[in-house]
Amino acid sequence: MCGRFVATSPLSKVAQTFATDAAGFTLRPSYNVAPTTVVAAVVQDGSQRRIDRFVWGLMPAWRVKHSVSAPLINARAETIDEKPSFRHLVPKQRCVVPMDGYYEWLTTRDAHRKIPFFITRTDSSLLAVAGLWDHADDKSGGLRRLCIATVAANAELAEIHDRMPAVLEGDAIGEWLDGDPESAVNLLVPAEPGRLWAREVSTRVNSVRNDDPTNIDPVESQTPPSLFD
Repeated sequence: MCGRFVATSPLSKVAQTFATDAAGFTLRPSYNVAPTTVVAAVVQDGSQRRIDRFVWGLMPAWRVKHSVSAPLINARAETIDEKPSFRHLVPKQRCVVPMDGYYEWLTTRDAHRKIPFFITRTDSSLLAVAGLWDHADDKSGGLRRLCIATVAANAELAEIHDRMPAVLEGDAIGEWLDGDPESAVNLLVPAEPGRLWAREVSTRVNSVRNDDPTNIDPVESQTPPSLFD
């Protein structure tokens, strides 16, 4: 899954990376973006791309009806065009969530705690993560909502967690934003080997209250010595 990420790059860099006009808003850089946070995403608006603000986490009507407070932050690619919460969004409500990297947690019996890793691109460029958006509701402050598409982790990252965000490359970004739905869903595949790398970071990031650059500093291994042998 993808439950936290880092978004510190200026929106001017996001605009340049994704060939959009400048954003008409600002967001505070964050080293610990959590669900229900306001985030930036790229959408296709007719023939133009633009950057807009969204609340991270969908609240389908059935969750509201049954008083389920936790939003849907991820959508599994394998069932994204089948599940009632997502399938109606796939045709025309796709987006790309830019991020500097994301966190994933390894849970081991020996460590007795969750050990965080920061995962980013090997070339330090922005990640382009596939997402779906839905309309604003009474609790979203007038902002639309989004969720992040996930896929099975590739072999390099599966030792940490069995899921990862659906990272788009090159022409796949435009195809996800504006291609036909069936072709778009077929783009949701694990990242190719060598595209991403992970480093172990401090358990400070486990608390959303900790939000500063030290969150992504590498630390000495907190994992049992035999874990990756």
